[in-house]
Amino acid sequence: MTAPRSLIPVIPLLALAGFLAGCAPAAPAVSDEGSAGPSAPAAAGDGGTAAVRELPGISSCDQVAAVVGDYIDGIPLDEENSYVQPDAISCAWVTPADAVSELSDIQSFTVDISEGMDEVPDADEAAGLGMDMYFDDPRLEEVGGVGLWMDADSAAVGGGTGSVLVPGVDIVISDSRWGQDGRLTKDSLVSVALALLDL
Repeated sequence: MTAPRSLIPVIPLLALAGFLAGCAPAAPAVSDEGSAGPSAPAAAGDGGTAAVRELPGISSCDQVAAVVGDYIDGIPLDEENSYVQPDAISCAWVTPADAVSELSDIQSFTVDISEGMDEVPDADEAAGLGMDMYFDDPRLEEVGGVGLWMDADSAAVGGGTGSVLVPGVDIVISDSRWGQDGRLTKDSLVSVALALLDL
């Protein structure tokens, strides 16, 4: 059986992208009485003292592949939808439609690295506002960062989508496998993202 490319599960990545867009820091709303209403979570740390990072020195998706090799085993790079630009890097490994003989062949793993804000949200503040997707990690605290995680496991698809935000850089990683358990976890998200930052 041949499955069209449109079946490749990318919903987790799109969902997180929408969530990130909705949670970008913004000015507090002001009521008719002039008082400030609920706003986005405050920045982490003590006023943004963590060093602002630049995009890692990545010139090709081969460098990214060297870091995420265990996750993309057997999945070819989708060259048409992958690129390395001065302000953004996107590498996608996707099972091509002509290589799908059964649904379990459908797999994808994507890494997107882009310029981020100089300050990142505070996980505790976010939790207080009901946004419990943010999480702290000692490894991220060392670089003034914070993580987000969305478990995308379902009856049909295994996987997860997460983001690591450090001052100046955002890294979004998504793992999606039809009829299989996902390989990316919250812990490995942090490990992979920090390894990519050091390239």
